[in-house]
Amino acid sequence: MNRVRVALVGAGMMGANHARVVAAEAQTELACVVDVDPTRARRLAEQYGAQWHTDLGAALDTDAVIVATPAETHVGVASTVMAAGLPLLVEKPVALEADSVGMLVAMSRRSGVPLMGGFVERFNPVIVAAVEHLAVHGPVRHLLAIRHSPPSPRVATGVVHDLLIHDLDLMLQLVGTGEVGRVSGAVWRPHPEAPEEIADCTVVLGTGALGTASASRVDQRKVREVRIVTPTVLMELDLMRRTMTLYRHVAHGATLDRAGYQAETVIDIPFIRQEGEPLALQLRSFVDLVRGDVDPEPARASLVGPHRLAHELAAAHFSTSSTVFSTSR
Repeated sequence: MNRVRVALVGAGMMGANHARVVAAEAQTELACVVDVDPTRARRLAEQYGAQWHTDLGAALDTDAVIVATPAETHVGVASTVMAAGLPLLVEKPVALEADSVGMLVAMSRRSGVPLMGGFVERFNPVIVAAVEHLAVHGPVRHLLAIRHSPPSPRVATGVVHDLLIHDLDLMLQLVGTGEVGRVSGAVWRPHPEAPEEIADCTVVLGTGALGTASASRVDQRKVREVRIVTPTVLMELDLMRRTMTLYRHVAHGATLDRAGYQAETVIDIPFIRQEGEPLALQLRSFVDLVRGDVDPEPARASLVGPHRLAHELAAAHFSTSSTVFSTSR
């Protein structure tokens, strides 16, 4: 079968990661790299033997497009690509405005052009394993996600659309519902004109499950952790190390001298199948969409929920450096 010729639009840090996996994948060929900066486009393209351009039109002479430009340009680039009838994968956030995401999803449906978002954590082997375990131990009662990082001055997007949106998406994926009840949250920014650097939120999902997420870009170490509580098990996931630990409570009580506490807990550390780098697994899923091997509707439909939640958190009015708000549906 012929390889899928992929155009990469955007040669920044995330674009470079996409170029690497596209060039390494047996099913794809990196046909060209497009970037407004000719030096950056040429440097990345030549690394993988691809053509380079500064004009988006060059990307339309391929089989599929990956968009990894700055977030504020995604809608314009994606609209042009879809109008040309090319399947596309757009890095998250697909758009900064929830209505714009809805517009792109509607455009994808009308045209029949596959649209996929860059929610790479969906392809993390430990998340895939968690979905399998939840089929046995579910439903989810509470999900707690922590996604903290040291400062990243190169990122212009606020932490909600940069980091927190991944865990908003995981809430919806793991709980298995796109419906949201009540949302509340708080954010912090160093000064009123700066992007938010810390964001915490609580979401009451359509099933009644409670989701809590914390994202920060002012921490001293990188943390990617998820805790999932079900009626029978506690699942602790380390998304960086791709490990899972299951806890089953047996008994607890005071010690004999009544001066302390003791508990009996069964601990299980299941084997996680490491089938590849999440970004490469995401690319293979995109290739399936491009070739028409899978239904494109689930991929496009799943984009609306996390972006709507992220928009509500990021769009709150910030009159001071820290703002608390809530919305009800």
